Formats: sequence, structure tokens, C-alpha cells
Amino acid sequence: MMKALSVLLSLFLASSALAQSLIDKSELSERCGKQAAKRFEKEWGTGVFSHTDGRQTTSNYEHHYNSRLHKCLYLETRDTQKSDRAPLRMLTLLDLHEKRTIGKYSKLEGDRFAVCWVQDKRCASEEEFRALIKPFMED
Repeated sequence: MMKALSVLLSLFLASSALAQSLIDKSELSERCGKQAAKRFEKEWGTGVFSHTDGRQTTSNYEHHYNSRLHKCLYLETRDTQKSDRAPLRMLTLLDLHEKRTIGKYSKLEGDRFAVCWVQDKRCASEEEFRALIKPFMED
């Protein structure tokens, strides 16, 4: 009888800990989303910026709370276009808590200008960049 009670108590405590963990992750994810939205609004407002030289930059972002890494991640995408020039695409992955850049990708279409790295790894395309950041943007 005591063994059965002990097993039931252990199961109850384990399920309570799991439920608390899921609640904590949900709260942390919600906080991460608010922090990312605040940063984006401060940096880009509506997400569209018209430059005085006729260029237009359109920005967007994704966020993800990675519970395995305990990090709030923010992926900012910027596309700058001018009618007589090739478009410029920039992607930046940031750790919002530590305020540090994890990776960066920039490419001017039709030109050799390209920057692509994630932590200490180099890459040569947006596809490679996205493959390298995938472990950060998923649990």
C-alpha cells in the first residue's frame, strides 16, 4: 500500500513539474515575442522606410524562444530596393537577452558583395545561412 502511494505521489509530482515547465516555456515565449516586437517597432516602426535617395527598405522579423538554449532569438530581414539598382537583402540573427549577433547574411544581387556567417561558421548563400540558424530557431 505504501509503495502504491509512493508511486502515485511520484507520478503526481512529475506531472506537476512537467505542467509547470510548459507554463514557464509559454510565459518565456510570450515575453520573448513582446521583447522582439518592441525592438522591431523601435528600429523600424511600420517596417517600411523610404530613403531620401529613392531607395525603399522593407523590414520584417521572426522571433523564437529556444528553451534548450534559454535564449530569445530575433531574426530580422531587410530588403532594400531602388529602381535602377539590384536589391540588397540582409538577415541578422540576434540573441535579445545578451544583445549579441549570432549570424549575419547580406547579398547584393548580381554583385559579389556577400557576407554570410553564423557564429564561427562561414556560408555562401541564404539557404546555407538558414540551415545554420535552424537549430537556434527550433527546439
